Amino acid sequence: MSRSVPCWPRAGTDPDPGVDETGRAYAVMAFGPDAAAIAARWCDRIAARGRPLWVRRSDRASDEVLAALAEHLGTATVGWRLMLAGPEADALRAHAVALAGGALDAELTLLITGDEHRRVWCAHCGETTEARTSPGDHLPCAGCGRTLVVHAHVSRPRAAYLGAIP
Repeated sequence: MSRSVPCWPRAGTDPDPGVDETGRAYAVMAFGPDAAAIAARWCDRIAARGRPLWVRRSDRASDEVLAALAEHLGTATVGWRLMLAGPEADALRAHAVALAGGALDAELTLLITGDEHRRVWCAHCGETTEARTSPGDHLPCAGCGRTLVVHAHVSRPRAAYLGAIP
């Protein structure tokens, strides 16, 4: 099976990627309780370096939280870094907002705390369904109701896995 699923570090199995020491200013976002301690360690390290820091903690990557990130991106300058910790579905959404706002992958750090829920984009109607699913599973599309197979392909701009009619 062909795959395009990024291999971001996962909490509990991979080492924490830590703070990019080349940064001049930082934004840290933590989604959910498992990400809180990770973000706190990052913030402590950044504060010890005396660098500017913007922090947002939230249960989910809600539209409000993502709008705040998009607004903050407008103030980003050379040397800005974004650090994201949380479940894959939330981290992917924030990652997509950052890319759409002009951030580069080299400026972003992700640490995934879980992947039980995934966002699946329907290639038929364009709706995105969030569900407890994995690549290879079938699920009904929230938009058109068709049964979709979840492919092991992630669209970074859509922050979702590809779902197609089997």
